[in-house]
Amino acid sequence: MTFNKMGTVPLPLALHLAAYTVLGLFCFFAGALNLIDPVKIPHGVMFLAIAGFSWGYVFGILMARKEVVVLGFAASAAWLVAAAVGATRFGFDWRLTALLVALGGYGLITLALYRTRILEH
Repeated sequence: MTFNKMGTVPLPLALHLAAYTVLGLFCFFAGALNLIDPVKIPHGVMFLAIAGFSWGYVFGILMARKEVVVLGFAASAAWLVAAAVGATRFGFDWRLTALLVALGGYGLITLALYRTRILEH
């Protein structure tokens, strides 16, 4: 995925990928801590799966895989759905809801803008 002669990633796309990297770091840390308590092992496995997904997604985008771009659209839409369901059904805090909406909305906009540039070689 080379965007110019230097092979750099544009800033909006880099911020999107950085958000998924940080999400993966947080979920990895939370998953590792949840594995300590035998009652919360399923939660830990879930967090580790999200961490693996987010890091795999970032790597797939950097490798310019078209399947991953479609997966990114689905993941961004899923964050928006999670924000809507979580806010109405579970009473999420407004800050968590805003974070999920920002993650999903920014992902949809960024992927829509850079989809063709990601896939060209």
